Amino acid sequence: MEIKERIEAAPMKRMQVGIVAICVALNMIDGFDVLVMAFSANSISEHWDLSGAQLGMLLSSALFGMAVGSILVAQVADIIGRQKTILICALVISAGMFASAFAPTYEVLFVLRFITGLAIGTMQASLNVFVSEYSSAKRRSTAISFYSAGQPIGGMLGGIIAGILIAAYSWHAAFIFGGIITLAMIPFILKLLPESLDYLMTRRPAGALDKTNRILARLDQPQITELPLIPTGTALTVGSRWKALFSGKYAATTVFLSIAFMMLMASFYFANSWTPKLVAASGFTAQDGIDAGVLFSLGAIIGSIVFGLIAARFAVKWVLVTFFVLAAGGFGVYAVSTGALPTALLAAALLGFLVNAGIAGMFSIGPVYYSSDVRATAVGFITGMGRVGAIISPIVAGSLIDGGWEPGNLYFLFIVPMLVGGAAIACLRGNNRRKAAGPAAVRRDTVPA
Repeated sequence: MEIKERIEAAPMKRMQVGIVAICVALNMIDGFDVLVMAFSANSISEHWDLSGAQLGMLLSSALFGMAVGSILVAQVADIIGRQKTILICALVISAGMFASAFAPTYEVLFVLRFITGLAIGTMQASLNVFVSEYSSAKRRSTAISFYSAGQPIGGMLGGIIAGILIAAYSWHAAFIFGGIITLAMIPFILKLLPESLDYLMTRRPAGALDKTNRILARLDQPQITELPLIPTGTALTVGSRWKALFSGKYAATTVFLSIAFMMLMASFYFANSWTPKLVAASGFTAQDGIDAGVLFSLGAIIGSIVFGLIAARFAVKWVLVTFFVLAAGGFGVYAVSTGALPTALLAAALLGFLVNAGIAGMFSIGPVYYSSDVRATAVGFITGMGRVGAIISPIVAGSLIDGGWEPGNLYFLFIVPMLVGGAAIACLRGNNRRKAAGPAAVRRDTVPA
């Protein structure tokens, strides 16, 4: 039995649970980072007297950085290692948050938010792969669902903490807090996060055999005397990895997953970034807007967990399609619920639940369609395309608000993207890793079609 088969067949060990926990905590950084900007939007807008379009650009700056990081920089993890990539990114994120707190101008803050987003996008591609790789086959969907819940947990806690800090001090304090909690994660990354086994066995850096055996020992797995043979056709160079994503083997899968993630993330980040501001613009208070954002994140947390429970019993692909369609309806429900605060708050929680269940599904279904040599590059590209949608939607929303659109009507726009995304997932056929990695891969990595 191969190493990966043994790990995936065995019960989850303490080390594996710890790896998932670290990845969840780091994913919370993304949620906090995005939501701290959304909850600071009113204060920052007043501080520099920004227009709706300028604020939209600022909200999208980190998302633009995440897209570039996911698409272009994340592949560095397939070259230098995923643990080292995560460590470097965490340091950059912490520095970016501290520097953002002292930005002297709107333009400087825009650049700093881009740099911070660049590191987050790069790091997230590796985190997703880590959770998938170190989870047992039985617990993979559940582990990835908890990982996906990290973002809205960070958003919810970020909303509560940011609201307190902004009210007591200023928006600067919220960014300083973000820098502190990110920096505090560095010792945990160094001590508890090992290197990727797939990376060690494919890239084979110096000392790969010893590092592999140390990890196997911590997993209560038998030691090996030599590294397994590298399968023929493995993509080991940057060019070959990119070519593999768009070859006949992976081309259709890459296109469909990219479309689905783009539609989903455009919708999610519109609601995630603009809901606090739009609730306030509908005639309610700024605190009401923060409450709506917190409830959106609370619903998103529950959505991630519920998706994992359902996907463990039914075909992941069709559960995901169902949530895309339900989320489209959720945008429509929110659009007609903004007249009264109680219904707006309830609709925000429902929308967060449905949309983030879709994100949990995308994180679950993406990695298993690709072999280990291109997985970080593939996941980075797919999530990066999602970030492209995330960049566009806040900017479009800001421009439409400047043009006189009613806040509630904006939510009607995102019914169509969610339906398009669901159709793209429905078009996926089988699992391309069956062709890429042979019969053993079918048993451990198949996504039910």
